[in-house]
Amino acid sequence: MTALLLSAVTCLVTLCGGLLALRLQAYRGLVLAFCAGALVAGALMDVIPDALELLESVQTPWHHHHLLFSCSLGFLLFYLFEHGAHHHSDTHDHPAQYNHTCQAGAWGAAGIGVHSFFDGVAIGGAFQVGGEIAWVVTFAVLLHKIADGASTVGIMLGTQHGTRATFLMLLVTALAPLAGTLTQSLFVIPKPLLALVLGWFAGVFLYLGASSLLPAAHEAGHSRWLPLATMSGALFVYLVQRLAE
Repeated sequence: MTALLLSAVTCLVTLCGGLLALRLQAYRGLVLAFCAGALVAGALMDVIPDALELLESVQTPWHHHHLLFSCSLGFLLFYLFEHGAHHHSDTHDHPAQYNHTCQAGAWGAAGIGVHSFFDGVAIGGAFQVGGEIAWVVTFAVLLHKIADGASTVGIMLGTQHGTRATFLMLLVTALAPLAGTLTQSLFVIPKPLLALVLGWFAGVFLYLGASSLLPAAHEAGHSRWLPLATMSGALFVYLVQRLAE
């Protein structure tokens, strides 16, 4: 019951982070730049280390190079997907490119939802183990949920989605930890599989942060503060990780 209550709190924190990003649409360029920095830093400092920790916690034939290969596939497959869509739009019309951009953004936002789902799994598993580790894991999850909510909104807005679709995806991401905790209490998901999936989405996050959010931020505004906003997003994730240690 405690794990479910704390997962519900993470849902609220994620929702607040996303709503704050929506509220600041007047500063869309800066918000997108901040989210780009947070997304890239989160992939490198949060998702990949979590996936490595999962792999190392069990006996498995999969090792860190398999995880990093999965990450590379996530990055490169999205690149190939985009390249194919660009070629298609060059030979047809612009709506095809628009549809591709929306689809890529939806997949990227869904990836954050999957990561949030695994956060809920982590909370449920930690409370099954019990002791101090349960509260340490919960605190670590809570600290980065604001960035998850803001990144979800940033990806959706940066890939030409409307406010309604953005809010719906934010709601999915916010509820994902609760679903993860409930699922963890019913089923045992193999940790190596979770690790490889997380690695794949880390590659997706890196690609979307660099190729979608940053260009969208510069298109939305030409403020000289955009690089600083990007660095602030990365610094925010770094500080959250330090506090969680």
